[in-house]
Amino acid sequence: LLPIAVGGGIYERFSASAAVLRERPPLGAPRLQSDRLDAYYALSRPIAPTDWFAFTPVAGGRVTHYTNTVGAVTAGGYTRTLGEIGFDTALNASGTFDYRNERWDINGLRHLFTPRVSYRYIPEADRGRGRIPRIDARAFSTYLPPLGLGEARNIDALTATNTLRVAFDNTLQTRDATYGSRDLLTLNVATDFRFKRAPGERDVSVVQTEAAFAPAHWLRVETFSQLSPQTGRLQEFNSGVTLHDGTAWSLRFSNNFLRAQIQDYHIDSQAHLNQRFDALARLSYDARARRFNEQAYGLVQNLAHTWRVSYVVSFYSGPRRESHFGLNVQVETIGF
Repeated sequence: LLPIAVGGGIYERFSASAAVLRERPPLGAPRLQSDRLDAYYALSRPIAPTDWFAFTPVAGGRVTHYTNTVGAVTAGGYTRTLGEIGFDTALNASGTFDYRNERWDINGLRHLFTPRVSYRYIPEADRGRGRIPRIDARAFSTYLPPLGLGEARNIDALTATNTLRVAFDNTLQTRDATYGSRDLLTLNVATDFRFKRAPGERDVSVVQTEAAFAPAHWLRVETFSQLSPQTGRLQEFNSGVTLHDGTAWSLRFSNNFLRAQIQDYHIDSQAHLNQRFDALARLSYDARARRFNEQAYGLVQNLAHTWRVSYVVSFYSGPRRESHFGLNVQVETIGF
């Protein structure tokens, strides 16, 4: 149930799911099993006394019932009931500047600045840890996790939450004759202050920064970084530079760096051959292992402007559980 008004300026949202989960870990680890019913309901009340300030208190609850559990400390059925309270707030500020640059097609500048503060308190999210098989656990991700109880996907391995998230969103725009405005620069910075920490977590999370710079229609630069405030060390840095000429061709250089784990470099290219076919190629180089992990070459076919079919042949290097050769055929709908 998408958020809908129920009166008095209050909005409600609801979701429910059923899952049959089976996991057979390798190396002889115990088999995990559970059948799960899950439901979430929340109320929110946006308060916007002015056009530059908005404050939204949130309250919600999540009920999860497990049957036929195998692999937990105690088998059998178990029902977990959790509650959350919190708020989301944002300030909206803007400024305009009469700056023009014909070479870069800049016709005036507008700066949009939006500080955001969000808070969630879920005091007993780790309840029932010994009764629930950890199947839907947290997947590896370096991004700041979803803050709300309703957005959590690691249902079987939740942790108690008492977190304040502070973010600053910046957008620099200029006038555009076709679209009205064009984003020249976006810069978003966020971090979490954890008053309740899971094992291994710090009081203050990494500082996450996302930036995109598009000074011209043919150039786009993107970066994502994470900096540890405790040590001042850069933990992660991903970037990409894209050159393109409309839909005629595009060339992208990118990298992925995660301290002590990943240091990869990629080249992606695509060229428009005719009204029916595009050609594409991708190279992926692992600097730590000093090898090309992937080489991919393919064609993209346009079928009557309704379907897009991709045919890609890939060659892999290094130790893998799969073959060193791959063939992928993918069908996408364009429109009807």
